[in-house]
Amino acid sequence: MSSAIAYNRRFTMFYRIPLTLTAAAVLALAPVVAQAATDWSFNLQTNATTSTTSGDASGYGNSRNYTNSGVTVGVSAYSNTGNNGASTTSVDNSNANRLQTARLAYDRTWEGLGVYNRDAGGSTSSSSGYDWQESQSPEHSIDNNERADSVLLSFGTAVTLNSITFGWTTNDSDFFVLAYIGGGTPTLTDLTYATLSGWTLVGNYSNKGTTSVDLSAQSAGITSSYWLIGAGGFTVGTGVNSGDTSGSSYLPLDSTSSKKKFDYLKLTSIGGVTGGGGTSGGGGSAPEPGSLALAGVAFLGMVGLRRRRRAAA
Repeated sequence: MSSAIAYNRRFTMFYRIPLTLTAAAVLALAPVVAQAATDWSFNLQTNATTSTTSGDASGYGNSRNYTNSGVTVGVSAYSNTGNNGASTTSVDNSNANRLQTARLAYDRTWEGLGVYNRDAGGSTSSSSGYDWQESQSPEHSIDNNERADSVLLSFGTAVTLNSITFGWTTNDSDFFVLAYIGGGTPTLTDLTYATLSGWTLVGNYSNKGTTSVDLSAQSAGITSSYWLIGAGGFTVGTGVNSGDTSGSSYLPLDSTSSKKKFDYLKLTSIGGVTGGGGTSGGGGSAPEPGSLALAGVAFLGMVGLRRRRRAAA
């Protein structure tokens, strides 16, 4: 065997393994590159639901489920109506009240979804332990008067929520958005708004009325299967506030300031985007854009290594 032939065989064997590893690295990156973003939207008032759950005998814990553009979402309601530990009944405008499932309220004549909480009852404002106007107008909406209502969006895959529209508001229309970035399925029941774990505040939005609100600047880079929308504002570690400010501070729900206004909203539509690679449980931040750049540097490093080895052979 000539020295030239022996060299060529060694050369071929030398390159076969690195090239195989390089191809594997490229194939590993292929799913990331191939995931095409898909825009989707739901009109929660007029789109036909794919299924519903009735909840308990009073309808608390019910949900409405939708499918569109390959995306599924379940919509349910919560409110802080649980006993706060210092009383046998929940207290008006208090973040110490524990969260419980509420009834997601729908009527075909409405302009969006509302919430009925478990403390509905009583006949006057002195009806201790009751949210006495609950289920009456305007408290048939998502509101923060006496109890703080919120709506949970549970998607079948991780998504980025980019827009929200309320079809009906009155008095004031502040709201907040949280995204779950913890692992598994989030727990809300028996926690307080102040002790929610694994959630990140996407943003507080002041008096937006019935216009479509663009969240994309705040939600960019966040993907999650679970999003929480509530009336008023939100302060991490404190809970729901009125959404109104005095100076640079948010006014608490129990503030007596004339600047404080309760919020009443009916959720009509949501929109967002998914790359199709999310999971049905938990949530998380989107992969950093630098991931592909780092992979490219690694690829070039492998090429350079092969060239150096060839030169040294």
